[in-house]
This record gives sequence, C-alpha cells and structure tokens, in this order.
Amino acid sequence: MSASDRLEVRRGDLIWVACDPSVGVEPRKTRTCVVVSNDVANRFGAAVTVIPTQAYTAERATRAYMVDLRKPRSTLAAARVANASMIMTYDRARVVRSAGRVSADVLGDLDRALALHLGLPMEPPRD
Repeated sequence: MSASDRLEVRRGDLIWVACDPSVGVEPRKTRTCVVVSNDVANRFGAAVTVIPTQAYTAERATRAYMVDLRKPRSTLAAARVANASMIMTYDRARVVRSAGRVSADVLGDLDRALALHLGLPMEPPRD
C-alpha cells in the first residue's frame, strides 16, 4: 500500500497530484488540486475526482468556471484559482501529499462552477 492509499482525502481538501504524463490541454506537472468527489468514494474508491488549480490572475478570476482560492478562501500560500472546466479523475497513486483545505464558501462556488461547466441545474448562491 502506497502513502497515497493511506492519506485520508475528503471533499474540499487541497492535494498535490502528479498529473504527468498528460495529453494535449490536460493539466501538467505536479500541482495542487481541490478534491470534489464525495467522501464515501474518497474513503473506499481507488480514484479521486479533483479540480486542478492555476496561478491567479484578475482575468482568470472573472470567468464563471474559475473559483478564487486566495487566502482566506483556502490555506494555499500562493494565489490560485480552481478551473472547473478541467475536472479530472485520477488514480490515488497520483496523489503525492496533502496541501490544505478550502472554505465552505469555496465548495459552494465550486458546485456552481461545476454545474455551469457540466450544464446541470444551478442552485442560487446562499446568503
């Protein structure tokens, strides 16, 4: 059993994922990702569904499928956005280590960004 099999992963966690080898526009390198798969799948499954992050820019942050992860919205030190249009499922063997956590507000924003990207009915934002 590898270290990634033993790492407890929960929805909303930030993890480092080894994305290579990648093809075309798929995420490259080892990068931080936000776990969006449900906790039952995370506990018992052999794979984890994530949204990769990218460097924050003001232009990226305006896109409806991007979610701002800058502090205090996450524990990441670097300014990042989560790109819901790049949702990926990876084997747990690609999980390198934990990187932190996102806030409950970010999870709600990710749900709306995923609904938009996947063409699902969208819940209004909570006040």
